[in-house]
Amino acid sequence: MKDEPGLLPVLTVTSGGWQGVSFRLRTGTWSVGRQEGSDILLEDPKVSRRHAEVVVAGGEVVLRDVGSTNGTWRNDERITGPVRLCDGDRLRLGHVRLRFFDPAMASTDPVGTLVMLPGRAPRADRAVKPGQGPRAALAAPTQAMDTAVRGGGTRLAMLVGGCVALGGGLAVAYQIFQ
Repeated sequence: MKDEPGLLPVLTVTSGGWQGVSFRLRTGTWSVGRQEGSDILLEDPKVSRRHAEVVVAGGEVVLRDVGSTNGTWRNDERITGPVRLCDGDRLRLGHVRLRFFDPAMASTDPVGTLVMLPGRAPRADRAVKPGQGPRAALAAPTQAMDTAVRGGGTRLAMLVGGCVALGGGLAVAYQIFQ
């Protein structure tokens, strides 16, 4: 695991109003909680002010609960001590569900994510529409962005084909009812 944007581990929100928002995790310790100033801010009433920490060091990512009221869950099991995260792990803090992706392990693919830097999550009291948000938050283009750009030609071809088919149908109807 290197500190290159495309190779950094990613935490992606998979439920709720922030679904699709991802946090690229550089080497260090990241605080997770509801408290203003948390590196990964999750504004959910069931998330504690200081809920958990994610430590990225030595090629490993470790999650630990820091005394939260409702617990921290990995793959539907409440964690009781530090746990090493593996690619594809499902996490739950309060009502917020997340998925852990590590391109260095790469058995999964975080397609369709909006990548946010830690501490830059959209706030629950403001609506965030797709395609909006701080431009500086994008650390690198995601595969979903690349696919959307390439997919534009397919949509255009389908639109043109539909118009041609509609025109042909109208020509046949004109000939029949003339």
